[in-house]
Amino acid sequence: MEKITLPGTELSVSRVCIGCWQFNSGEDDMSWPPQKEETSRAIVDKALELGVNFFDTAEAYGNHCSEKVLGKCLGNRRKDAVIATKFGSYRNGKPCSYSPEDIEKALTESLRSLQTDYIDLYQAHWAVNCKNMKETVDELKRQQSKGRIRAYGVCNFGPKDLNDVYDAEGSVCTNQLPYNLLWRAIEAEIIPECLKRNIGILAYSPLQQGLLSGRFLKPGDVPEGRRRTRHFGKDSTKLSIHGQIGAEKETFKAISEIKDVCHDASVSMTAASLSWILAQQGVSAVIVGARNAQQVIDNCKLIQLSTNTVMKLDECTEDLKDIFGNNPDMWSPTSRYH
Repeated sequence: MEKITLPGTELSVSRVCIGCWQFNSGEDDMSWPPQKEETSRAIVDKALELGVNFFDTAEAYGNHCSEKVLGKCLGNRRKDAVIATKFGSYRNGKPCSYSPEDIEKALTESLRSLQTDYIDLYQAHWAVNCKNMKETVDELKRQQSKGRIRAYGVCNFGPKDLNDVYDAEGSVCTNQLPYNLLWRAIEAEIIPECLKRNIGILAYSPLQQGLLSGRFLKPGDVPEGRRRTRHFGKDSTKLSIHGQIGAEKETFKAISEIKDVCHDASVSMTAASLSWILAQQGVSAVIVGARNAQQVIDNCKLIQLSTNTVMKLDECTEDLKDIFGNNPDMWSPTSRYH
């Protein structure tokens, strides 16, 4: 497995990162059905066997539940892993704004949950989770100086959000963002800003919650919890909050065309979709979820795409790119990225 050093750090990470949102220890979740701890352990075991050393979790994933499961699964192999986690939670459906004291408390609980004394990459989950950006940056630097975190990054930050960090004399190494063939809104403004500041992009939802695996042929095939994005109409699920008509016809037309391109190139849709992202400038790693060890294997089959194939895949989703515009927020009609 190819590795890359995250910008401005000494963190050498695999270009495939295991997203641990689904490590819910049997608790139901809007997007992920219950997953037993032994299944998560098999996923971690297979990842490490294949040379994947990068794992991403968060306080908000089941109120530290995902962190606890990951910590158990790693056990005495902590030194073999690069762990990324995040501060930021919701209360009564609204995001919490963290003071320095809140960040220290969240970090302490994350360390306890993960059974470790340091976090490799500590991230702000959303800009709104930072009550005061200068105080947030100062606190992250303080925790870094204490050795409790090795580096800090952000998630879901737009150009203004990033400028706020740098105005506060901060310097992040990564920005975790939604990015895939069906969701390219960050290409408009955020990727150029990250490139300018040498910020590595960690692409989450690289398979658009399974749409780019080729398993779903029509909207009704997609589990309800994964029909909350703006790809789907407002009436597709009661969980939707965007209130828009969606782009179901265009989405599944693009999926069909991507499938044809992959067939002609004799590559799997999953491998092509992940490899396409990693071929984009500024992308450090893709964050993939897995329901079993076999999916880890499938998600690690990266390939070198020809320039012609990359161009054809681009063309498949140009219409969707135009429809969604420069709003990178999958779930909200008004972007929470600034």
